[in-house]
Amino acid sequence: MISQEIESHSPLVQNSLGAVLPHLQRAEGVWLYDTTGKDYLDGCSGAVVANIGHSHPRVLARIQEQAARVTYAHRGAFVTQQQIDLAQRLTQMTGFTGAWFVNSGSEAVEATLQLAMQYHRERGEPRSHFVSHRTSYHGNTLGALSHSDHARRSVIQGIEVSHDWLPSPYDPNQTADQLLHAARQVIESSREPIAGILFEPVSGASLSARPLVDGYLAGLRELCDHHGILLIADEVMTGLGRTGKNLACDHWSVKPDLVALGKGLGAGYTPIAAALLNETILDVITLGSGRILGGHTYGGNPLSVAVADEVLQVTLEQDLVAASANKGTLLHQHLKRLQSAFPTLVEEVHGKGLLQGVTLHAAADGEGIGSTVEQLRLACLEEGLIIYPATGGFNDSFLVAPPLTSTLEEIEELIRRLERAMSTLRDNLLAQE
Repeated sequence: MISQEIESHSPLVQNSLGAVLPHLQRAEGVWLYDTTGKDYLDGCSGAVVANIGHSHPRVLARIQEQAARVTYAHRGAFVTQQQIDLAQRLTQMTGFTGAWFVNSGSEAVEATLQLAMQYHRERGEPRSHFVSHRTSYHGNTLGALSHSDHARRSVIQGIEVSHDWLPSPYDPNQTADQLLHAARQVIESSREPIAGILFEPVSGASLSARPLVDGYLAGLRELCDHHGILLIADEVMTGLGRTGKNLACDHWSVKPDLVALGKGLGAGYTPIAAALLNETILDVITLGSGRILGGHTYGGNPLSVAVADEVLQVTLEQDLVAASANKGTLLHQHLKRLQSAFPTLVEEVHGKGLLQGVTLHAAADGEGIGSTVEQLRLACLEEGLIIYPATGGFNDSFLVAPPLTSTLEEIEELIRRLERAMSTLRDNLLAQE
């Protein structure tokens, strides 16, 4: 029984019930504006989504054009030119053979798991056991969350899909050989044949842009090939230029068998995500049942795929992948300068391209993980800057991931606002001692 009185609930259910947040009114480029007229620099592209910024005129025109034609058709009944165009552009950009469209990153991860199981079944060797890594986050649906070592996993305790863990591959104190030795032991001791190994090339939500230990991915690819295991990349946050490469796996010149894409594919203009399939998997299914045994009502709808295709065209025509690499180097240098300016606050800077992360020193007052970065988030909000705190429960860290279209001046303004917020946090922490 709840003993305390509860005020009337708002009909809007938020992540933090009863949270008082700024009322967003409009957005343009890297800027957000609330109903009071205050501006906020979008230092994390929302949830690392708005790759080409807000209210891009080409995308807005494409939305209007496509909405006047057709917004929805079930892909079991019709195929549209928009689907063909996006699939073609996406596979040409990434080097994969097929693209299966869904609605969100979590669904894209679920799709890769289902496609992996279907592939093994259709080749006559059914497998349904998957392995993922400690400190990972793959989404909020049952399968994706089951394979996530993240604080949110507690909500499915008791019904999560059973599987084994590999050690976190983002710990710079571990060597690739040590990690691969542990992976080999898990594979060889597994009581069930493993269908796939799921990984993030750069850890996003849980560790704030920690790249894989160099050498690990190439070794994992060899292990998977030797044991007939599919290598599945979760590039929901990292794909399509965010890290300065078309796919983050390209940093290590390793090609997975399946890839989950999301976030930047629709760039915040429409819900859309995709699973990419290599030729081997697509051939096995084509020559077998000839059907993908899955799907969602809105998957591949004409409006979403047309918008995503325009986003991809803007990305390619404006060379935003290279821009992410170049501007990411500058952003990293600025953040390293802040580390030097705030040595008692900043422990480490890490990341690739315009997906940079900052890890703060653990709170000395015993407040617990997340308390320091939450204070910084609020200080940034006061300064008109949005950052993305880690949510895994592992450390106090945050992402800095502005749109790929950000100008050098906008990146410098981001750093100025972050520096002021860090000064405020440092002073507040000193006052608490």
